[in-house]
Amino acid sequence: MINLSMYNVGASPYDSSTLVKYPDGDVSLEPQRPSVSASSTDIQHTVLEGETLQNIAFRYYGDSGLWYLISEANNILNPFEELTDGQIIRIPNG
Repeated sequence: MINLSMYNVGASPYDSSTLVKYPDGDVSLEPQRPSVSASSTDIQHTVLEGETLQNIAFRYYGDSGLWYLISEANNILNPFEELTDGQIIRIPNG
């Protein structure tokens, strides 16, 4: 059952949104992402050629579907962009 009390009447998830423009000319209005706090137990990962957020998430979390945690921690607005070889990203721990 959905708890309707958690929703504010008239509030929109797009009130503080970001416009994302994709290379193919498409645009998307994305809600503000929650910030992932830095921790002393976070891991720094150097991206290797051909790696994606999904396979990095699988490597560290055992679940490629948790790619969004890495995306949010590194303020990557367009998760479909290729990561750069040698790029250092933060892997939130826990």
